[in-house]
Amino acid sequence: MTVNHWVAGSSPAGGADLLIHSLEFFHFTQLFLFFLSFFSFSLKFSCQIFKISLIFLCFFLFLPNLEASPRENFLDQSGQHTFFESEQVLLVLAKHGETQGKLYLYTLVDGDWQTDLADVPVWLGRSGLTLSNLKKEGDGFTPQGYFPIKRILGKGKKSIRNLEYTQIRRYHFWSDDPKSKHYNQLLTKKEKGAIPLWESEIYDLFVVIEHNTNPSLPGQGSMIFLHPWMEAKPTSGCVGINREGLDKIVETLDGYKSPFLIISLLDEN
Repeated sequence: MTVNHWVAGSSPAGGADLLIHSLEFFHFTQLFLFFLSFFSFSLKFSCQIFKISLIFLCFFLFLPNLEASPRENFLDQSGQHTFFESEQVLLVLAKHGETQGKLYLYTLVDGDWQTDLADVPVWLGRSGLTLSNLKKEGDGFTPQGYFPIKRILGKGKKSIRNLEYTQIRRYHFWSDDPKSKHYNQLLTKKEKGAIPLWESEIYDLFVVIEHNTNPSLPGQGSMIFLHPWMEAKPTSGCVGINREGLDKIVETLDGYKSPFLIISLLDEN
């Protein structure tokens, strides 16, 4: 049983009602914009994907006010797997214009959605949330969207379950210079505009939020992470969380469950 099953109509279990409610009220127009942003990343997409985009366009033109569950399968930025194959979901919700939100972690166990974390406070970017395809470098927004969880980085030795883990060394940097050919990429040598990961506590341990990573489009936002945050103020665009909560997330994530991160506005209806 995957996410697609309960979206299609099965009953929620294990306290995951908030997850399902959030997706059921996700605006169709947002889904359309997400799809367009994914589609525009590459001219190598197949004819089948082109046909799907036309279908989305028809629905968008004739049913602009429709609200529905996101049942249509769409590819992540790598084109490798869909959200609806996921059996583990990290959910971040916040109200429009606010810079604080709540985090939840759900795992599918024996056919039921188990709540691993709930109501964990997080800080967002100083400008709040914006759609992923509207995110710009330095705008202070945290991007909304569906992001596959693939990579974790940290300074200590960690046993990570079936996800890529990089132990940070002094030679690790991350480029946030839109003019660099390595923009929004992890580097193993210093270059102009590259941020040293070794020198900051917020990079002691972090989950990469796969916004604008495959490929990295110049100026569309970089270094968007879920990282530890001890200050009582917004981030520059990342999702900041207390270290205890982050440790719990890293310990629980399992790559075999195709984990996804959802960052979304909280439905207030």
